[in-house]
Amino acid sequence: MISWSEKYVQSNVAGLLLSVGPLFTLILSHFLTKDDKFTFIKFTSISIGFLGVLIIIGFDTISNLENGDVDNLLPKIAIILSALGYTISSILAYNIKNLGTIQLTTYVTIAAAIVSIPFMIIGEIKSSSFFNLNSILAIIYLGLFPTALAFQLRFYLIFKAGPIFLSYVAYLIPIFAIIWGFIFLKEAVSFEVIIGVTLVLLGVFISQKKNLER
Repeated sequence: MISWSEKYVQSNVAGLLLSVGPLFTLILSHFLTKDDKFTFIKFTSISIGFLGVLIIIGFDTISNLENGDVDNLLPKIAIILSALGYTISSILAYNIKNLGTIQLTTYVTIAAAIVSIPFMIIGEIKSSSFFNLNSILAIIYLGLFPTALAFQLRFYLIFKAGPIFLSYVAYLIPIFAIIWGFIFLKEAVSFEVIIGVTLVLLGVFISQKKNLER
């Protein structure tokens, strides 16, 4: 849904919409987990982080949410549903205590592959793929690093720190976009961006302050 949506909406708008993920997680974790409950500290930390994301992306992005025709409404809804899907999957994984990260990663990737088969068939009918060395290497890389290894790290963090902490990934995405843009594209880093990054990191610090002290 995210990949489809970004064909119709700007990346900064997509980033802002995905940033509702921690808010979803804060609410749902309170009702669907036994030990990752809503607290004022968590709410404060997520609010500070969300403010930092707004500053990084730009407040004009909010006005972009209201612009556009009905055709742009469905992609925006799809992105929000994607954020909700990430939230629910994190909570479900957190509640599965009898499986290791390798087992959980295996089951999740197999299930995702099965679900993807109909879409693959439709895609092949519309535009056939031609395999070569580059495409095979790309598939191997995508399967190992941003999928298998990423899921391993994701589930490890869920088990160790809980779904609310993991939800901060949504706030860190704009920061990494800024870092890579500065390194590879020589993009300028404004004072507003520095303030936004500081607020995001402050929010993460506040959320984990007790753990750090312990």
